[in-house]
Amino acid sequence: MRAPDWLKLLGGRRSRGLEGDLRLRLLSARELLEARREAVALAADGKELALCSNACLIARGITDPLGRPVYRDGGDVLDRETPARIEAMAAAWSRFRREEEPGLDLGEARLAALKESLARLPRQRLRWRVLRCFGALPTEKRARDMTDGDYLWCAVNLLLDEEEEASLLCPHCRAEAQRDRCPVCGREKSAVVREENPAFDWARFEALRKGEVPEKKEAET
Repeated sequence: MRAPDWLKLLGGRRSRGLEGDLRLRLLSARELLEARREAVALAADGKELALCSNACLIARGITDPLGRPVYRDGGDVLDRETPARIEAMAAAWSRFRREEEPGLDLGEARLAALKESLARLPRQRLRWRVLRCFGALPTEKRARDMTDGDYLWCAVNLLLDEEEEASLLCPHCRAEAQRDRCPVCGREKSAVVREENPAFDWARFEALRKGEVPEKKEAET
């Protein structure tokens, strides 16, 4: 069963077995950049750039079962392996990366599915809001070390901060701040609000807005 893209973004496999005792591992952006720079330097000696690129790639992307490098560098790969084997290992690494690490070129259909799936995951959305508030990336150590309880603690405190700020407002300004307004023009998005019409059946309006059919209230006698 194929894992959804949102799951791969958060915790896809970072390594996978190859033949024998070799393993493939995903590389960081910095490691890919270093591989390209080394490949250009190797090709400057008259070697084929494509072959050098593949050699420098697998020098970093292939390890032993304990995660230790099998090759010292791209030059070591060129000395120990045939061109055909270098190409085969580089192709296996590229397939692994496409499967486990969706890129920016995933296409409109997969992008729409990714957005839809994340929109239905409140826990992941909560994590995103906490990370955004603190200016952290999910790959940072401080983010990786956080538990679900840590995220919940931060989110609840952020909510309490908002409530404390609202409590400092006068009743009129608090009511204005709570109105559902457009973030661009500032106009209210709802034609009728509770404060303007006390007799308005807000529960029935919300049910209709969600596509539900509310039960009719029995007429009072």
